[in-house]
Amino acid sequence: MESIVLRNDLQELARLAAFIQGLSGPLSMDDKALFQINLVCDELITNIILYGYPSDQNGMHTIRLDVGQTADGWELCLSDQGIPFNPLLKASPRTDQSIEERGIGGLGIHFVRQVMDELRYERLNEENVLLMRKNRIQEEGVS
Repeated sequence: MESIVLRNDLQELARLAAFIQGLSGPLSMDDKALFQINLVCDELITNIILYGYPSDQNGMHTIRLDVGQTADGWELCLSDQGIPFNPLLKASPRTDQSIEERGIGGLGIHFVRQVMDELRYERLNEENVLLMRKNRIQEEGVS
């Protein structure tokens, strides 16, 4: 299990990217999985930083990301003490509509749903906890 604790500050996204890039060795993460997990975590953590805490509390709270390897991929646990928010309750955006008709927001969570293989949310001990699973991509013809 590899872990990082970040402040709710957008400058921490650089540390996040470096942390995820460093997972290739210890967790046997391939380039495609690294890229996808980096985008997912960047999106989710950016949302936590921007919307999860009152604006006057920048940098005063922490966000924790734990990443572990499983037999068939990786598990991630993202937790914060921000405002209770279950991203899985957010309605999927209407991708069949134009940008003007669709309105702002919702595409990031939609992207997370598309990339990750399993998502679960819990509110535990005054924390938002998002559990995610990413399966290892099996190459065609390889078992």
